[in-house]
Amino acid sequence: MRTSTLPHVRGEKPVRDAIELEMQATGGIFRLAPAWVARPMMRPGHRMKLADEYLTKDLAVNERWLASATYADNGDYNAACADDHGLSYIVLSGCKVLLKDAMLYAADMLLGGKTWDVLPKFFDNWHRIPHHVHPCVDHLKPGLAPKPEAYHFPVELNINRNAFPYTCIGVDEGYSDEQVRAYFRRYQSEDNHLTEIGHTINLIPGTGWYMPPCTLHAPGSLVTYELQASSDVCCIPESRVEDVAMASGMFDRDLPVTVERDGIESVAEFYLSIARCRNSGNRDNFRKEYFRPPVVVRDEDAGSQSYIVYRCGRSSEPSNPDLFSAKRTVVSSGHKLDLAEREAFGAVLLAGHGRVWVDGFAPVAVETASYFPSRDFVGRDEIFVAASAAGKLRLECASAEDLALYQHFASGANPEASSLGDSRA
Repeated sequence: MRTSTLPHVRGEKPVRDAIELEMQATGGIFRLAPAWVARPMMRPGHRMKLADEYLTKDLAVNERWLASATYADNGDYNAACADDHGLSYIVLSGCKVLLKDAMLYAADMLLGGKTWDVLPKFFDNWHRIPHHVHPCVDHLKPGLAPKPEAYHFPVELNINRNAFPYTCIGVDEGYSDEQVRAYFRRYQSEDNHLTEIGHTINLIPGTGWYMPPCTLHAPGSLVTYELQASSDVCCIPESRVEDVAMASGMFDRDLPVTVERDGIESVAEFYLSIARCRNSGNRDNFRKEYFRPPVVVRDEDAGSQSYIVYRCGRSSEPSNPDLFSAKRTVVSSGHKLDLAEREAFGAVLLAGHGRVWVDGFAPVAVETASYFPSRDFVGRDEIFVAASAAGKLRLECASAEDLALYQHFASGANPEASSLGDSRA
């Protein structure tokens, strides 16, 4: 099936009718089409199984957004992108509905009165991402929302770790304010070698990190399962990566100061305030505060569950906000596993095949994808589970290998995730 061949249902009543009809059939399990996202200046890592990886000669598809109601903002490159760039579609019998529209018009049926304020995704690159920052609310242009993030590196997608399985992060305490300011100042004139001011951490498949806002980071080349706030704010103060110049518009795109209006000195000074921001992790012991190995919360013959995204903040604090969370759920070969989640969630299958259902309703087949021949091809690896179904879901693994399901949750869905484990162990 291809999304391009399906009629697009729009408008409040048609969308509600379509969602209600699917609810009556499956009890609240919805199939999602992949949402492929192209970014400028990136070389894809070739592990997301997509055949056509270039939207244009300048835009490489290196991300897949999951259960997304957020537009993918490429700034100056938006003219080459579709109006639905980054947005997920619910695939129904004979039609499609934007998940964003379904959450606008049928939130009561899908979310049970809650909001979907999370953006899950995969990103996959050959080398590292440019050294960049997502400013906190105190450092953003008015009207924009901050973007804290969390990363996990799925074992299923990281057999090949590609060229740079490390992340440069933060600001070394040995650099003075004037030295840090000078790196930002050089952005316009030369390769500013911005990663020199940070630390480098190794990336280990099966583990992850929390990434506070206002933190400088250059994510490495492992395939990354990321949860973030539903925002696409980003600034890139690194001038070149692998001898490729960064798009100049990304330097100050989401800042309240600009080079054109305020001058490079003002912008460099503002970046220094970001680097020293109390909300950031720039000066923290990053492994002590933000390393996130999985925390097993269920383990039995039929399967297991582990939190892989949790504690959205410093581990040295008693608890952290439940901004978002994720679980890796494994169903053993030939077994069934019952789930009792409190809130709606999206999910993507990375191993095995089987079915998902609510008693009394038609089951939904799920299987991991081996290949996506085009960007509009719909597989069976991604679903969205409505709040009414989440508490009584049944999974069955019909494959020889165990079924591995990655579940992503919005804020407030799993309060226990705010104080789980201790990353210092």
